[in-house]
Amino acid sequence: MLRHKLRNAFLAMGIVVFSADASTQIKSKQTLRSNYIVNYKILPQETNSILDVFSEGMLYGRLRTHWFFYEYEDDVLAETQSHNILGVGGSLIYKTASYAGFSVTAGLYYSSAGTQLDNQPSEVGLIKSGKDVLSRYNAINGRGDAFAVLAQSYLQYEHDAFKARYGREIFNSFFTKSNDSKMVPNTFEGLSLESENRENIPIKAAYLKAQKLRDHDNFHSVIMYDDRTSIVGNSHLNWSANDDASVHKGLNHSNFKAHGVDEYTALVVVDGEARVLGEDELKISGSGVYLKDLFYTGMLELNYKFDWAEGYSLSSGFRYVQQFDDGAGKIGGAALNGKASATTASLNVDLQPDANVRAAYTDPDSVDAKMYGARLIFNKGAVSVSLAYTKVADEADFITPWRGFVTAGYTRAMARYNWISNTESFRLGSTYSFDKANIVKGLKTYLSFTHEDFDESKNEGKDANVYYLGLIHDVQSISNLSFRFRSEYVEQTAVDTNNHSEVRLELNYLF
Repeated sequence: MLRHKLRNAFLAMGIVVFSADASTQIKSKQTLRSNYIVNYKILPQETNSILDVFSEGMLYGRLRTHWFFYEYEDDVLAETQSHNILGVGGSLIYKTASYAGFSVTAGLYYSSAGTQLDNQPSEVGLIKSGKDVLSRYNAINGRGDAFAVLAQSYLQYEHDAFKARYGREIFNSFFTKSNDSKMVPNTFEGLSLESENRENIPIKAAYLKAQKLRDHDNFHSVIMYDDRTSIVGNSHLNWSANDDASVHKGLNHSNFKAHGVDEYTALVVVDGEARVLGEDELKISGSGVYLKDLFYTGMLELNYKFDWAEGYSLSSGFRYVQQFDDGAGKIGGAALNGKASATTASLNVDLQPDANVRAAYTDPDSVDAKMYGARLIFNKGAVSVSLAYTKVADEADFITPWRGFVTAGYTRAMARYNWISNTESFRLGSTYSFDKANIVKGLKTYLSFTHEDFDESKNEGKDANVYYLGLIHDVQSISNLSFRFRSEYVEQTAVDTNNHSEVRLELNYLF
C-alpha cells in the first residue's frame, strides 16, 4: 500500500540521516523558529536557462515524531479516556530555480499514527490534542491511520518590489497561520501577493478559496461546517470540512444551502505592519479578513519598546479586534456551537436552536464582537517576563478557524479556546535562555500561568487555571536536530469538571 511505502521511505531517510557523523557541521538550508515557521536560509539561485530550473533546484527535508499524552484525573466517563498517541512522518519540499522571476514549489507531507507503541482511546473521536497526527475522517471510514498530502504546490513570480503566488501554499498572517505544531501544516489554495521590500511597510494580501486543516488530506471550504451525517457510504462528514477550533457550526452545509450562500466563499486577507519613531521603538500592525455576505474582522495592534541602561528593556502592547456581522448572525447565530440561531435548516440534533443559549447572548442573531488586549514584556539578558490581559466583550464569539487566534501571543495557553463571548483572561509568563546565559547551547525554557474566567451561561467553557512548562533544545552537535517538550495542567474550578494534564514530546530533524 502507498502509506506503507511512504512510511518506509521516511524511516529509511531517518536511518541515513542519523547514521551520519554527528559532529559534521553543514550550513543549514533551513531552520525552525520557536513558532514552528520554517526559515529558508539557502534558496535556489536564478538561472538564465529554462533547461536548468530543475537541475538547479533544491530539496528540503524534515523528519519528525510527535508523541501526545493526555490524562484525566478521573476516567469515570466513556468520553474521558486517558490516552496517548504517537505520530511519525515528515515532509519533502522541492523548490525549482527561478527563471525570469518564475519558480515552482511543491511540498509532500506524511503522517502515520500506526506505530502500535501508543495507547489510543477506544474511539478516534475521543483523541484530544493528538488528533492531528492522523485523519479522523479517513480512520473512521476505514482508510487507515496514515495519510499523505501535497499540501503545497504553487507557481511563484518574484519581482524586486513584490512576489506573487498561485496554488497551494502556507500563508501566515494574523488571522491565518500554518500552525505546524503537529505533523502537517494548515495550508490554503488561492492567490497571494507580498510586498516585503517596501521600506518599513511590509504588506501581504490573499484571496483564498479553499483550506486544508492539519489533520485533513483534502482541501475544503474555508468556513463551512458540514453537518450532514453521511454521503456515498462515508460518515462524519464534518471531519472532512472545516471542523477546527473556532469554527462556527451554525455556518453549515444545510444553512448555507437554505440561504443561498456559496460554501466556497473566498477568504480575503490583508495584513501589514509599519515601524515608526525608529527601527524598534514603535510597531503598528493591522490585519483584516472578509467573507462576502457573512462577516468581516479587523485587528489593530501597537507595540512600543522602552530601552533602559545595562540591557534592560520593557515592551508594551495593545491589541483591539472587532468582528462585524454581514449576514452570518442571521444564518447561524452568535454562538460558535450553532445553538443560538433563531431557526436552522440542519437536521443535526446537536445544532438545533436552544432557548437557553439564545438567552445567554446580548443579541443572539448577530456575530458582532470585539476584544481588547494588553501586555507588558520585561527583558534582561537571558530572562523575559510577561504579563497579559484580554477581554472579549459580551456580544458574540469570535470566528477564526484558520489557526490564527485573536488572543494568541497575549493570553492563549496551549490548546485553550478563550475567545468565547464575555471571557476574561490573565497570563503571567517567563522564558529563560540557557543559551544566552552561556549554560547550555540551544536550550530555552518557558513557564506560564493563565487564569480564564468564562461566562458559564454560554456553555462553551469553565473557569480554569492553566499551568504550562515548555522546553526547546536545538542540539548543537547535530545541525538542525531539535527536541521539544511541552506540558500543561488544567485545573478547572467548577465542581462538576474533570481536571486534566497534557504532555507533548517532539523531535525534528531538518535536512
